[in-house]
Amino acid sequence: MNTYPAVRDPGSIELLFRTIRLKQPPEKVTTDYLVSAGFRRQTDVKLLELLFFLGLIDSNLAPSDIWRSATGVEEKEFASVLAVALSTAYSKVFEKYPCGKNIDGKALMTMFKEETGVSDTEAAYMVLTVQVLSDIADFSENTGYATEQPPAVPAPDEETHLPSGTVPDVSDEPAPTISIPEKGVVLNISIPPELIDREMQEILKTLLRKLS
Repeated sequence: MNTYPAVRDPGSIELLFRTIRLKQPPEKVTTDYLVSAGFRRQTDVKLLELLFFLGLIDSNLAPSDIWRSATGVEEKEFASVLAVALSTAYSKVFEKYPCGKNIDGKALMTMFKEETGVSDTEAAYMVLTVQVLSDIADFSENTGYATEQPPAVPAPDEETHLPSGTVPDVSDEPAPTISIPEKGVVLNISIPPELIDREMQEILKTLLRKLS
């Protein structure tokens, strides 16, 4: 059964994209590469699933043409490249919510759960991930949606594409810092309170502290 990316720390997505824009692509995008870029926590392996799902890396963990086209560009141009990648990877979502606008978090959670069979918590992170991605992307120049099916991301109980033994131990180091994008990031997240676990509470507390 396939699934959707469920990144635990939404702030790490923007930081990862900034790294892609400003640094030359590596030969392979492994957990060692993530560690060198500042992503040292065990949960950051979810970023590899995200990159594969969006088509930024291939099944051999090598940067794709999409990744290379996003290197060395301005933030706005990267946002346009991301919009095209999103429209392909999340085609079912954007058929229902064009350009990722007015996403009904509860309805989308139900859809993700029905398609993937994951828990409420995992589905909530899937919703959070697509909302954050939609806020970063710029759909103004994306007039249509690709029909090509997105790559399959292995479900948690299936064999993944990640090389064995590459997941680092959980680090005591703090989460990577994140710079504020030029156009800002707007989040419109609706998650039922009974589905918010301790980990998500910490994320929400961090966001609220930043906004206060």
